[in-house]
Amino acid sequence: MLAKNWNEHKAKYDVVVIGSGYGGAITAARISGAPLNPKKSVCVLERGREWPVGQFPDTLLKATEHFRNPITNPTGLYDLPLFKDIGVLKGCGLGGTSLINANVAIIPDDDVFLQPDWPRSINRGVLQPYYDAAKRMLASRPHPRATQLLKVQALERRAKEIGLEAYGLDINVNFDIDGLNPYGAAQKPCIDCGDCLTGCNVGAKNTLYMNYLPLARNNGTDIFTETQVDWIEKLADGGWRIHGRRHEHLFPESYTLDAGCVILAGGALGSPEILLRSEAHGLSLSPKAGTSFSGNGDFFGFAFNGEFQTNVLGFGNHPESSWRANAPGPTIVGAIRYDKSRPLNQRMTFEDLGFPTAYVSAAMIALGAIGGDPTVVGEESAEKARLAKDNPFEPYQADNALNHTMFYLVMGQDNSKGTMRLNTDLLDPNGRLEIDWDAAGNEPIFTRMNEEVRRHARALDANFISNPWWHFLSLHKLVTAHPLGGMPLGEDYLQGAVDEFGRVF
Repeated sequence: MLAKNWNEHKAKYDVVVIGSGYGGAITAARISGAPLNPKKSVCVLERGREWPVGQFPDTLLKATEHFRNPITNPTGLYDLPLFKDIGVLKGCGLGGTSLINANVAIIPDDDVFLQPDWPRSINRGVLQPYYDAAKRMLASRPHPRATQLLKVQALERRAKEIGLEAYGLDINVNFDIDGLNPYGAAQKPCIDCGDCLTGCNVGAKNTLYMNYLPLARNNGTDIFTETQVDWIEKLADGGWRIHGRRHEHLFPESYTLDAGCVILAGGALGSPEILLRSEAHGLSLSPKAGTSFSGNGDFFGFAFNGEFQTNVLGFGNHPESSWRANAPGPTIVGAIRYDKSRPLNQRMTFEDLGFPTAYVSAAMIALGAIGGDPTVVGEESAEKARLAKDNPFEPYQADNALNHTMFYLVMGQDNSKGTMRLNTDLLDPNGRLEIDWDAAGNEPIFTRMNEEVRRHARALDANFISNPWWHFLSLHKLVTAHPLGGMPLGEDYLQGAVDEFGRVF
């Protein structure tokens, strides 16, 4: 276990890192390992609990039990806050969303950094050494058999029609180590079980729990879990006081902790929420705080019950399973990049998704009930035969409808016009984050994505099912797994909430 007992915490640290996702874990590891004299005392505060390998939920009942509710289950692993215009999926635990993401590691295009709202000092060339360092630490590389997996071959069927190619993405998954990795964490090679999104019980997923967090701990960082931060206070001596609640017991216990420097790494929702609460307690912020929120242009869709077998059903940590012959591979393996030469707001990327074990039967019932829109004629008898084999009590049949389905994650660039505010009520007097983003789902890019999902379905002789959250009553609501923004970069406090080093104005 990486976390310490709260009784071992110091009254003050040189550096307190709030959050243990990518920003927090990397920062804690690098500061605590820096060759400074004197050495900095560092601690990490994580709201969620620690999840050793083998303890992640792998049934629908267990997964449901671990959905986060800020009142009844504040340390739940799966956090899905739903706002008026968008829902956000993120992880809550030691390692942040790396525990439940799809492992993909993509470096932005060069011209992302050429937009007028980016600080001039930040560009791809400046950042490349750090991308390279992160890639080494996370062991990011393509699946060794990416193009042999049936779901990537399904991507390729559409790619060929338009002169493109499906390729294997860099993913943070271990395919080689069977034992201790360089950071002292025990790992096993990937068995292609497809349970990345609910948590890897094999020990193959290169989450932050496998690399940066052990490195931080080995460097002397104190790690505390079930420790929520509500707001921070600037002290007269130049230091900071952190105010929060601990969730180790039935009822939350308030605490304070002092720090010379505070690193906010609570993600695109958590960090702005803490700062907006702090502003309500007197901290002065830029008017840009809580602006420029983006969903990364995320969009979802389905090609249901097509002619071709896709192998998208996760089977969990059961290497002896007979279904291993139809193993899906990690949740995401491949991609198609569209419109590379077009302006950024016209580009999009299609990726394959799989269904983790806990949700296979539920997905079978839901998609079977929706049915979708046929994209070809003359295939009705074959479709009905596959659909008849969809049995939620015995879902693992190679030729059923769900195993002839593609689940797509599509990404593009939205207008980043979401804004954040605090909503104070009796349930949370400290203030609860709200996101306002009128007509977010009405941007043209999402209509283009939706129509391209339909063309993918046609390439597979499948039924087209639009993103249910977006399509329902034509409300055009969005769901994102990649929240961005909230504290935009700028060269001064009028242009951004933080400077190019992330220092809060």
